Amino acid sequence: MRPIHIVLALVATAILLPLGAAAADGASVHALLISASNRKGVPDPKLAEYETTLRRNLPLDTFRLTGEGSARIAAGGQASVSLGQGHRLDLTSEKGGGPGIRLKVQWTSGNRVVMNTALTLQPGVPAVLGRRGGDESEVPVVLLVAK
Repeated sequence: MRPIHIVLALVATAILLPLGAAAADGASVHALLISASNRKGVPDPKLAEYETTLRRNLPLDTFRLTGEGSARIAAGGQASVSLGQGHRLDLTSEKGGGPGIRLKVQWTSGNRVVMNTALTLQPGVPAVLGRRGGDESEVPVVLLVAK
């Protein structure tokens, strides 16, 4: 093997090993609280990269960012994300051997539980949580992204 190949292999190993270890140790989860409605309005530029995902998953027209937060969660650990306006996510990571980050999510607003769910987040792929109820003109939606 040529010396340059050995050096490149060592550099690649030095870069990739810490990335794999970080994935095994946990992940960073970013959450966005979004107000969604059927009222026509100007798109929120802060949500431009998620607009297609939101429209594909929700039968609503307008989306506005109202809060956001992040947390680092270890494999098999717990974390909380405060989103403002009384909304909070309690996350529990489940250990698993497959790809992605398996999470149990409890979304609360004040003392009321909005949603309990479990999902697997793929890094960089947003997951949309929302529930439409009654005649609400605006619906809170949470978008989760693992990094």
